Amino acid sequence: MKQSRFIPWVLGACLFVLGFSSCADKMDEHYQIPDWLKGSAYEVLEAEGDYTLFLKGVEKSGFKPIVDGKSILTVMAPNDEAFTAYLNSKGYASIDAMSPEALKKLIGFHLVYYAFDWDKFVNFRPLEGDGATPESKAKFAGYYYKHRTKSSDPITMAFNPVTNDSVSVYHLERFLPVFSYKLFETKKIDAATNYSFFYPESAWTGGTIGFNVSNASVTNKDNVITSNGYVYYVNQVLDPLETIHTELRNRYANYSMFLDLYDSYTEYIIDNELTKNFGKGDTLYLHDHKGLPPIAFEWPVSDYQQIADLSSVAYNVFAPSNTAMTAFFNDFWREGGYPSLNELDPLVLKYFIYQSFANSQQPVFPEEITRGDVVTSYGTPIRINPEDVTLRKMCVNGTLYGMDRMTPPAIFSSVAGPAFKYAHFSNYLYALDGSDLLLALASDDASFITLMPDTAQFTAENMRMATLTTGKVLQIFSDDAGVYENLSKGAMADMVNMHVSNGSTALVTSGTQVLETNMAFNYWYVNDGKITTNALFNQQLNPDYTGDPFVPFQEIKPGTGEWDNGKSYAYSFNGLFKADKGDGLEYALSIANDARYHYYLFAQLLQKAGLVNEGQLNFLMEGTRFIAFVPTNDAIKNNLSSIPGTTGLSVAGDGSLNGTLTSANKAKLANWLRSYFITSDLNTFNVYPYPGSGLAGTFDTYGSNKLKLTDNGTGSPLSVQFVDGTIANPVNVVSTFHYLPFAFKDGCFHLIESILN
Repeated sequence: MKQSRFIPWVLGACLFVLGFSSCADKMDEHYQIPDWLKGSAYEVLEAEGDYTLFLKGVEKSGFKPIVDGKSILTVMAPNDEAFTAYLNSKGYASIDAMSPEALKKLIGFHLVYYAFDWDKFVNFRPLEGDGATPESKAKFAGYYYKHRTKSSDPITMAFNPVTNDSVSVYHLERFLPVFSYKLFETKKIDAATNYSFFYPESAWTGGTIGFNVSNASVTNKDNVITSNGYVYYVNQVLDPLETIHTELRNRYANYSMFLDLYDSYTEYIIDNELTKNFGKGDTLYLHDHKGLPPIAFEWPVSDYQQIADLSSVAYNVFAPSNTAMTAFFNDFWREGGYPSLNELDPLVLKYFIYQSFANSQQPVFPEEITRGDVVTSYGTPIRINPEDVTLRKMCVNGTLYGMDRMTPPAIFSSVAGPAFKYAHFSNYLYALDGSDLLLALASDDASFITLMPDTAQFTAENMRMATLTTGKVLQIFSDDAGVYENLSKGAMADMVNMHVSNGSTALVTSGTQVLETNMAFNYWYVNDGKITTNALFNQQLNPDYTGDPFVPFQEIKPGTGEWDNGKSYAYSFNGLFKADKGDGLEYALSIANDARYHYYLFAQLLQKAGLVNEGQLNFLMEGTRFIAFVPTNDAIKNNLSSIPGTTGLSVAGDGSLNGTLTSANKAKLANWLRSYFITSDLNTFNVYPYPGSGLAGTFDTYGSNKLKLTDNGTGSPLSVQFVDGTIANPVNVVSTFHYLPFAFKDGCFHLIESILN
């Protein structure tokens, strides 16, 4: 990056001349330094006479040469009164009592690389520079708020668990925050209130001056230009800011639980450029946190040329204290069956820690949180009350909010919450995570009902949780391979979609209810406090089935109150609810050869009419979804003579259909039968009909009749009738099966109590 981007042209030319005396000697003797250049920054402050302590610090810390003209910089200068107040507040009898390291760290924080005039601190434009247009200046005005200083910490040693050895960790120079009124204006928040949240002992003067420099106000009103940059007089010593990680580490006694969890993601990365320039034969590392914001980095990137990122990117961490973590563990996880924090499932911990920081690359202020603008990396809202924040720190790499009281993270308080709270739902948590559908269940934009299968239900399906070198994975036993295999993402998505319904508020405990799952054309059926799926409900069609497809369910409460966006339930079933995966309804109607099936005679009529061919209904296009209304065996037996084209057919004593048809009668019967089918190629529907589904109206068929479907509402039977110019009496769906459809992957049918005329 070119320095001229930061220095007015005239000043840059003068600095060039003054910086190279051999060239200056050759200049025309009439060339004069402008009167408004008052000397170096050191000379200007020395002439003021009230900056002796600061200048003593500059000299003792080895910075005098650059302040006195060897470098282009901007100096933030506190006077003797401010410096004395600082020394007293830190317990130093004098500046001589400070260690060389502490003094260099302090003084260096007042020395900013390059020369920044007033306008550049108000609205720094690292990308456009002095050529910024009014339009570009308005974009992200004030967001480039940090500026590189000469303050840094020495190399430290750290233990690297990967190599089981110590490594040398390099610490980059601090950046100094300059809070312009433009920053707060762009964010549309109150400057004084939000600034004082982090600096309660400092006054916001940026409304009149233009900006505050970290904890200090600027007292001069105009640019103080020196031969090597600018000087700003500040009313307080600038207390060097630390990283978020350092602030937490300095309070380890209060934040050890959170910091240890965060540091479990520690990764030490070799930086070849730093090693080459500063290693002196030693390999230098940076302290990263893989997958998490690198809160131990002083810089968001280690490349000093990436000024836009360096001057704008900030991390924002919301850290619960040990007090808050312990209370949350006792209220949430202990009740869920986890005996200690150390025994929490790693996936639970991952989601917990990933909700502890904002998905923002700008410093976050309390008004933005209260307004609901701040979200986690998952897109869920940050839920903290700024009034509860007991630790509020503006850090060199962002902001730190520490709390002794915490609200459950949004995902944990959503209808997915039971999977995070209860240990016996942990297998399902891995299915939720692997399906990529978990975050959708945390949305406040919709209401959900979720079912939670427990570990025993997974075991019943020959599924297990395996621990591999890459972590824990959900597996299923493969009969073909004879081994356990990782469950696919698609299988996990199907599982989750079959356990989620949206649009309803609760499962009913009396009466009948149909809920569409998030697996298209698959349903939950609820009857008098029990629940089943359409796939299990269809078992009743098998004449040998004697069980009850409905199983009990029980609501899962979060402890007190409700889940934020719906309700969650456990269900008592020896296995998992699954979508219909059978051969389908078309196949079932085509091959029916057992007179005990409720739809047997209807299937026989299809065969007699020549509508069946090799297990398929030959009038249906491939891939067509359909809805059929099937008269019961008794309805057909009692009205056989009224059915067009059935001359010559009879029902034997064993329930079978006897006789043959002429070609003409076959055509008549086929036309009549095709009118019982609503097909997706002739009609549009995205749900199978059930009482209250809203699917009603007159539909085209492949027969000569249209089919009119009437929905009389929840608790009442559907009714159907032919429409061919004369409307006959409608026929109701039979009540034996609670007016519910037999739904398959390719279609559904209702049994009706009579034939259609």
